[in-house]
Amino acid sequence: MEALTIQRMLADYLPDVLQVQKFPLYQHKALRKLSRCRTEALGGHTQRCPEGHVNGIWYNSCKHRACPQCQGLASEEWLRNTQSILLDCPHHHVIFTMPEALNDLWRYNRSLMIDILFKATQETLQKFAKDPKYLAATPGMLLVLHTWGRNLSLHPHIHALISHGGLDDGGKWVEPQKKSLFPQEPVMMVFRGKLLEMVRQSLKKGSLVLPFEVNMDEVQRLLIKQRKKHWVVHFCQRYDHAKGVAKYLARYVKGGPFRNQQLKAQSKTQLTFSYQSHQTKQREKLTLSHEAFVQRLVQHVPLPRKQTCRYSGLYTSSQREKLNQARAQLRQKPAPPKIELQWSDYLKEKGFEAACNVCGLALHHEDAVSNLKQA
Repeated sequence: MEALTIQRMLADYLPDVLQVQKFPLYQHKALRKLSRCRTEALGGHTQRCPEGHVNGIWYNSCKHRACPQCQGLASEEWLRNTQSILLDCPHHHVIFTMPEALNDLWRYNRSLMIDILFKATQETLQKFAKDPKYLAATPGMLLVLHTWGRNLSLHPHIHALISHGGLDDGGKWVEPQKKSLFPQEPVMMVFRGKLLEMVRQSLKKGSLVLPFEVNMDEVQRLLIKQRKKHWVVHFCQRYDHAKGVAKYLARYVKGGPFRNQQLKAQSKTQLTFSYQSHQTKQREKLTLSHEAFVQRLVQHVPLPRKQTCRYSGLYTSSQREKLNQARAQLRQKPAPPKIELQWSDYLKEKGFEAACNVCGLALHHEDAVSNLKQA
């Protein structure tokens, strides 16, 4: 029996879905790429050794950021480069969640709301980091955007990874007096205020697209109402090191919110997938029509040229000198140059020897056919 995959489902049912549902161009292109990943439609390549021995012919990958089956190498490369700059000190993992009441504004203003969510999170953390009551220094910060809940619902939030300490204005490494780093309730209030003010200013400037049949007065009342609500800013338990959190985030920086292993059953009209429920803490199953599933999936496709991972403070590339000052005080070597992971090395580490089965020499990729089947 053929394995259940997103690629297979889209290849079989995407034409039917597109007859009843329209998508923005970037989402349409993403679905098209995912449906063709590792098929003859994208052409293929051979694996040869220097002696010319052919060890296989393989279909090309789509390389889309949301593809669950071809981003293993990219995800591992991101993880290694990120882990290589992390400071050898405890880190805090804080999750900043945008309230569900603003989801319609998100749907109509995806690019703008992404920037607002990142900026509100970053400015909130910087405000507390500069405060002498808490740190009075510049920490290292990694911000990663997730837009989904575990059942693929719309749930925009940012995972923030923050070093427990930073460089002060004199270039000295300092640590906060408290284990909690920053107070949770004040952080929530500042984050809430900043995000709502940014949305309000966008509305005032006319750069915010209003949802269908919603006027400006209704949006303003919504923003006022949200000022009184308690927002979710979750402080996880402090970690002695950050590499484990980075490994968790790497699964979703590349490859999207869904894994092929979650698919459990499929018919001509619907499919069933599993997920770990936040509410019940149990493994749950959800059955949706193909159209409903695709609608949930595409709302999490990254916008073209829009980064879902942003570095701040000591972890920005422009602050490498200061980062190395901090690393020296923590008895770490300077941050290494960025690496480009080779597929042969990656496969070897996974237990697959990338060597010729005839002569034993190293294999390399070579284009075999640029397009085996025209779309």
